[in-house]
Amino acid sequence: MTPDPNRRIEIDGAHNVRDIGGYETAEGRTTRWRTFLRADNVSTLPQHSQDTLTSTIGLQTVIDLRRQKEIDDQPDNVLARSPHVVYHNVDIVGDMVFDQADNTEPRDKIHASYRNMLDWRGSKFGEALRVMAQPGALPAMYHCVGGQDRTGLISALLLGLVGVPKETIAADYTLTAEYRINAYLGPNPEIPDADPAEYTQKTYRARNCPPEVMLDTLEYLDDRHGGIEAYVRSTGVTDSEIAALRVALVE
Repeated sequence: MTPDPNRRIEIDGAHNVRDIGGYETAEGRTTRWRTFLRADNVSTLPQHSQDTLTSTIGLQTVIDLRRQKEIDDQPDNVLARSPHVVYHNVDIVGDMVFDQADNTEPRDKIHASYRNMLDWRGSKFGEALRVMAQPGALPAMYHCVGGQDRTGLISALLLGLVGVPKETIAADYTLTAEYRINAYLGPNPEIPDADPAEYTQKTYRARNCPPEVMLDTLEYLDDRHGGIEAYVRSTGVTDSEIAALRVALVE
């Protein structure tokens, strides 16, 4: 899928700020632009980048999906102190510990971590969705560290609620490989042996966000939870809140 040029919001201080608008649903409608934004770490944005989000886009709500330790590592959390947005911390991961066994394939590790988050932290996914469903909350931006895993799952739930095809949801997930690649070029403890010239989007995608992981996760939601809508209801999101999200999500 060729990214829509409107999708990425290029600002200094972050690599992976993008819009989930412009996607066609199964009913032939289109997700609304400049309403739901997904992002990597935006806690230290310079003022002109903050102004792009708050003044140009009109951002009203920021949902920080990180753990407290991750937040503590970024003491200058500018959007948490901004007078222009309402800031929420919704810790998706909590005290979960993920399997770091060396003999496990990266794809299997990621998929297992997604299943565990969805199964064990459902109330937190529901909390994030309920924040965005409130009157006056939009446009909203939700973010974690890389804008890939926790943010990717929230995006999948939102897009799935309005019937965006699974293949499109998976393609949106893998766009992180295109937008985050520059953050991984050069010395990086996660890939100490990588040659930046050879560490391509393809390599990043295969290692970090292969589309098959998201497709497997969506299938898991179908098999284990009865689909995305049933899962969202199980997290505490009400019928009226689901309706509000759907109205806001599609044109």
